[in-house]
Amino acid sequence: MIYGIGTDIVEIARIQKVCEGNNRFLKRYYTEREQEMICQRKQRGAACAAVNFAGKEAVAKALKTGICVKVRLEQIEILRGKAGEPYVVLYGETKIYAQECGVEKIHISLSDSSSVAIAYAVAEGKENTCQSDVRSHKDYESAQK
Repeated sequence: MIYGIGTDIVEIARIQKVCEGNNRFLKRYYTEREQEMICQRKQRGAACAAVNFAGKEAVAKALKTGICVKVRLEQIEILRGKAGEPYVVLYGETKIYAQECGVEKIHISLSDSSSVAIAYAVAEGKENTCQSDVRSHKDYESAQK
């Protein structure tokens, strides 16, 4: 059963600008394994960082929260398998939140052009049993009035 879907698009130049001469951005939002992967890409490092950033945002949206206290960018890791296929690993509070919501697997697709990176994520699992949703349906209805 699909729990949620998410998509995001990022301008590669924007990520390249914040990364130039500044490892703080990479260290704050990317795991060590992601940082190694980005550095290995050399010429395509900015594109790799941008597509992973878009992927992290897409995963957060697929978890129906976006970035918040329970879902954090640095706890969403996006790596590549032997054939180059992307996969997602969750850590910390983000992993706990996903488990509480019955999410068992997150599928992700990544792509980029010369200027933008895009990601699409699908969270799959059991029927929604999440007791710790960030905002309830009642809160949503109140906000619509």
